[in-house]
Amino acid sequence: MGVLTETPDCKIYTKKCRLSVNPAFNLVLDIQKLYKEDCLTDLEKIDTALEMLVRNSWNLRLLNPKEKAEAMEEIAARFIRTKKRPEIKKNPVPVLDFEEDGDYIYASFMKDYRIDLIDEQGRLPWKKFLYLFNGLSADTKIKQVMQIRQMELPRYNGKNAKEIQEINELKSYYALPVQGGGGQSGLDLLFHTLEGMAKR
Repeated sequence: MGVLTETPDCKIYTKKCRLSVNPAFNLVLDIQKLYKEDCLTDLEKIDTALEMLVRNSWNLRLLNPKEKAEAMEEIAARFIRTKKRPEIKKNPVPVLDFEEDGDYIYASFMKDYRIDLIDEQGRLPWKKFLYLFNGLSADTKIKQVMQIRQMELPRYNGKNAKEIQEINELKSYYALPVQGGGGQSGLDLLFHTLEGMAKR
């Protein structure tokens, strides 16, 4: 089914219970941060993520660790993971971090869609958030910042020193912190963890 034809149904069914899921974008971003934490075990991360995403979380006590991992995998597959598009060119420098770039993203959604992301916390599903994010126009702040971060410096020709300096200053101003890790790193860790647990 395609995006425009599938009926949203935020429920999953295990052998023991039904789980009502709230895949709001802010919760998924919190889970992204959670999966970057080194002080928690994989099971603790899954438990915490499920508590955040499942509205009727009292049903989680009916599930053993393997069933919780399976439930989290289904939630990730249905409500979080999106179709991977082929990368045109691998950029070693991260160009997006949803946490660090929150203010630029907020301003961009307001400019293009008149959507207040603070008001939409707990409501706007992650996939809808991503579809809207990917559709932001080139003149929004976040798209401009991403363009600056991946901009290549022109080769020095004896006359463009000022242009190179200005681009370097912009790239330095908008550079992400080294520990930022990019927009998907926490989610990649989630998917990697779930895949690893599924093989046990």
